[in-house]
Parts: sequence; C-alpha cells; structure tokens
Amino acid sequence: MSTRIPIRIELEALNSRVIDLFERSLRTYSAIEECYAVTGNTDYLLFVSVNEIQEFEAIHRNILSKLPGVKKIKAEFPLRRVLPT
Repeated sequence: MSTRIPIRIELEALNSRVIDLFERSLRTYSAIEECYAVTGNTDYLLFVSVNEIQEFEAIHRNILSKLPGVKKIKAEFPLRRVLPT
C-alpha cells in the first residue's frame, strides 16, 4: 500500500530564472507525481507516493535535494485518515 506524501518546497529566490530552472527540472523526474505553485510560507507543493520510508529517503537524497534553487524541503507524513471515512 503506497502513501502519498505532500512536500513543501521553498526556493532561494523568486525570480524568473530560478523559477524556470526549478520547474523545468521537475519534469525530468517521474517520481514527482504532481506539483503546484502555491502562496504562503512555501513556494511549491509537490506530491510523491512511496511504499516505505526508505523509498522516500532515496527520493529526498537523489531528487529533491538536487533540484536547482531549493532552499528548504518540508515533508508531511500522513498518520491516518480522519475524513472521509
């Protein structure tokens, strides 16, 4: 059973060069299922699905931490579904 992980990304700068480079690089990784530009404390919301924590660790180490312009990565692991049930 896979778990869908939301990941919040904050970029080092919000200029067109950094944004274009970051967004283009996302398209090269099939592990990143969805990506949204968002407002608030972070700049992007990404989603990946993993079967185990080691799989997420590999995505973090080999993909997320190497994306250009990334300042912070924050992942949220769901514990259990409350709604809908």
